[in-house]
Amino acid sequence: ISQRAISSFINDLPPFIKGCYGGNSSCLELNIGDHLIILDAGSGCFSLGQELLRKDFGKGKGKAHWFITHTHIDHVVGLPMFGPLYVPGNHFTFYSPVSDLQKRFSAFQQPEFFPVPFESLGSTIDFVQLSDNGIEFDGITITWIENDHPGRSFSYRVEYQGKSIVFSTDAEYKDLSIQKLQPVMKFFKDADVLIFDAQYAFTESVKLKRDWGHSSPYVGIDLALDSNVKNLYLFHHEPTFDDFKLYRTLEHARKYLTKMGIRDELFIELAQEGMVIEL
Repeated sequence: ISQRAISSFINDLPPFIKGCYGGNSSCLELNIGDHLIILDAGSGCFSLGQELLRKDFGKGKGKAHWFITHTHIDHVVGLPMFGPLYVPGNHFTFYSPVSDLQKRFSAFQQPEFFPVPFESLGSTIDFVQLSDNGIEFDGITITWIENDHPGRSFSYRVEYQGKSIVFSTDAEYKDLSIQKLQPVMKFFKDADVLIFDAQYAFTESVKLKRDWGHSSPYVGIDLALDSNVKNLYLFHHEPTFDDFKLYRTLEHARKYLTKMGIRDELFIELAQEGMVIEL
């Protein structure tokens, strides 16, 4: 058997058999026009940093807009290990609706927790507090909505040339009435891609882990259908689930769609490390 045949066989295996859904925490890269936009700074941003160092960021010529959903540890833990932050000449602008994001980052890198102070990073770093209207630059519009999550968390909607992506993680939906969900459905409306917090099975999110600030695939499907979303990616996987259980979750979600008689109206997939989505 040739090496090419072996590689081809492995590449054709479904992700849950290859073991490739991944376990890093939240970090997404968006390339829009000439702009790099990063969402969150979880452990996944270490590998992103290594990739960017091989490009302009390794020469001190990189620039990025960085939007933070919230500052719980799993969403900022990769920040101190993000190599491009240490390179003089690089420029990062951090965005959040909260007013004290810089103070939080500084506290996270106090000597008790990390040897390098945030203020000692070599790159140029700015902070922008987002207004209720969000922000717009070079035809890119980014708006936000606050989630139900301990300590406050925010979903972001990114729009450019008629395409839209919604990143909605760390959000709980205790009240599923139309009236309560109306602002959320308006925010999700007609999105090409919805990346949705689906950490729990439905019974867990309602009965066992109330007020923990997460949701389920079934809530995500209902919201996506009501909002006319085209593609739903289940995100923020439960850390105790192996790839086989994650895939069973996806199968249950697809069966849920089929039983509703609307399987073809919504594409649904599990978010996976290294996944590339082109719009």
